[in-house]
Amino acid sequence: MSVRIFARLGGVSRTGFAQIRLLQAQAAVYTETGDPQSVIRVVERCLPDKLSDDQVLVRMLAAPVNPSDLNQIEGTYPVRGTFDDVVTGSDTMKAAVGGNEGVGEVMNVGNSVSGLAAGDWVVPRQSGRFGTWCTHTVTSAHSLSLVPASWRAGLDPLDVACLKVNPCTAYRLLRDFGQLDRGDYVIQNGANSGVGRAVIQLSRQWGIRTINVVRDRPELDELQQELQALGADIVVTDKQLGSDDTKRLLKSLGAPIRLGFNCVGGRTTLQMTKFISSGGCLVSYGGMSRQPVTMPTSLLLFKDLSARGFWMNRWYVDATNSEILEKQKLKMWSDILELTRSGLFVRQPLVVSRWPNGLDAAEAQPAVRNAVAWGAGLKHAFVFGN
Repeated sequence: MSVRIFARLGGVSRTGFAQIRLLQAQAAVYTETGDPQSVIRVVERCLPDKLSDDQVLVRMLAAPVNPSDLNQIEGTYPVRGTFDDVVTGSDTMKAAVGGNEGVGEVMNVGNSVSGLAAGDWVVPRQSGRFGTWCTHTVTSAHSLSLVPASWRAGLDPLDVACLKVNPCTAYRLLRDFGQLDRGDYVIQNGANSGVGRAVIQLSRQWGIRTINVVRDRPELDELQQELQALGADIVVTDKQLGSDDTKRLLKSLGAPIRLGFNCVGGRTTLQMTKFISSGGCLVSYGGMSRQPVTMPTSLLLFKDLSARGFWMNRWYVDATNSEILEKQKLKMWSDILELTRSGLFVRQPLVVSRWPNGLDAAEAQPAVRNAVAWGAGLKHAFVFGN
């Protein structure tokens, strides 16, 4: 089924719209919250045949599948999906499009839009403004952030699509929670996660050393080598964390462990916290085990440790109202993309689910269902087009 989208690919229409030809628009949507594999489905949808003055037509290039996206579909994430009218042929449904992170290319803009033009690459300004698991979308210009051409030159769209969440979380963890001097250590669990890998790579560039805790597994040697190739200084398992050998090793470092980064919770986090040096800070940015974070009174009294939380989405919300944070955001994106272009930063391993032009909804459905399965292994990402 073809869907009418009005756009002028070669330039920007200042009359609001220009009819060109029939294009196919598809989206992965859900009409109710629940198990992602059960509630998500691919539909053919009709986009508006005329852009409002402040609207932008975007062709999506790539979009990852993050755990927070799945939580959002389940209805357990603080930022809820935006349920709007989705027109599918002769029918209209209230549905939300999945996904919060990704990169797209501007195809057309409304009369009052400034600072964006056809061919520009854009990313969502905040989570929840519009869904990214779609071939095309129409959204307000205010919900988009421009990625300057010089920043993304020579990069794969996936590098930009995966920029805003994990690498930026790692960047802020290392920058915002105390002074880190060259040679200092940080300790983190979930070290093979997207954030964990980013922490390792950014730390290497900034002269910070890392102690990395991972779950025990049969292929441990392979994972250790992989993380060490990224720049990890020490890699231990959660089972080794409380051993006498690990205690002796971490007490003999000769430099302070200033910060701890937690995305797990439970006993592993407690054991990790005990290694943080006096005056240090434990920063939690996730809770994969769904177990509470506990800290003994002795660590508060005698080591003066503090515990903080960090949520990247909240930081982006704050940045919209702060000129200082907005400048920090742009520098952060520029820094990470420059390191990527220089070969000094690589995105986490991904399973790429291709969503080419010409598929009908039924053909696209299996790839989407596989990508949104909990326990699907490596992180998935959609790449749109041919």
